[in-house]
Amino acid sequence: MASKGVPPKGKKVSRDECAVYMRHGYKEFKKPYALLCADMDMTIMRGCIYGLLGASGCGKTTLLACIVGLRRLDKGELWVLGGKPQSRDSAVPGPRIGYMPQETALYGEFTIQETMLYFGWIFNMKSKDINARLDFLLDLLDLPTKKRLVKNLSGGQQRRVSFATSLMHNPELLILDEPTVGVDPLLRQKIWDYLLDISKDGKKTIIVTTHYIDEAKQANVIGLMRGGKLLAEDSPATLLSTYGGGSLEDVFLKLSKLQSESAGKAIKADP
Repeated sequence: MASKGVPPKGKKVSRDECAVYMRHGYKEFKKPYALLCADMDMTIMRGCIYGLLGASGCGKTTLLACIVGLRRLDKGELWVLGGKPQSRDSAVPGPRIGYMPQETALYGEFTIQETMLYFGWIFNMKSKDINARLDFLLDLLDLPTKKRLVKNLSGGQQRRVSFATSLMHNPELLILDEPTVGVDPLLRQKIWDYLLDISKDGKKTIIVTTHYIDEAKQANVIGLMRGGKLLAEDSPATLLSTYGGGSLEDVFLKLSKLQSESAGKAIKADP
């Protein structure tokens, strides 16, 4: 039996079965030149937690920006929740997605409550539902009183408010760009327990980027990304059994060495 979120082996997966379906994705920045996504295939099945693991600068954030419709691929095919981002018949960007970017984009003069009301109203939520949801999120993310101004919060607290805005409207696809950076270990595990709980019925898909290898193993599927390429994409158990080693860090190191060796051979073959 295939692990949750892992496409069945030997069976072609349709894009409608996937929350995210990318084939031959390619994206670059020309000034300064940086290749951020190179001939990438990505398959994220609906109803799973997908951990995107890679070092800073490997292209994770740019990849997410393409998925949520903030950027376009230069080449390739990308479907999200059954539609092409930014197309007229697509729900992306829109209320079916909750997105926590790496950089906070909050108005400092708002209180936490006013921030939540603002984002909730954008998604056509009623004020009473927003306030009820806010009480839950304050407890979940260990945030201070809802009357505290955003500008008076610490950087970590502001990031958690940004996290809360992505959760407010209970989206179908949740995209979190390094949500646990700098978070206390106990709170980090509390967050992961919540993500596992809301995805267990298969109705919610969650994409989490991280460079914490230990926490990534809690995802149903892991994508290992380096230098704009996806080195492997499978369940943690399958990655360990396929590539050997006692940890995901060993697997990542082995795949990184293979990638570097392959690139070196290509350079020698084409001087």
